[in-house]
Amino acid sequence: MTSFNRSTSRRLQKLTQIPSVWEGDRRPLSSPHTPFTDPEAKGDCILWVDGSEGIVRAMDMVDPALGQEAIVRTLMRAIEHNKSPAKPGTPQKIVVRDREIQFYLRGVFPDQIGRP
Repeated sequence: MTSFNRSTSRRLQKLTQIPSVWEGDRRPLSSPHTPFTDPEAKGDCILWVDGSEGIVRAMDMVDPALGQEAIVRTLMRAIEHNKSPAKPGTPQKIVVRDREIQFYLRGVFPDQIGRP
């Protein structure tokens, strides 16, 4: 996936751009940095946070075998149907730590992607 279909692009264009910075990442649940988690737990956690508002826009647990499309799906849910009291909208800037995710998202959000 390097771009959205026409219908999705139109939906995104109708939303207002929010003057905020969103940060996203994908991390495995079983990691040496999380010593209190179940060692049998398998999966990745995808998290999108609105740093300007201080709220979680979206969070998903996904199978580690799923590709980068899972990150984009979670981001799309954060943009269109977030679970917070904030209104739907596209962020002014999207920041990701992982360079591979950054390049992947740059294909779908070319003007908004940055690194921390």
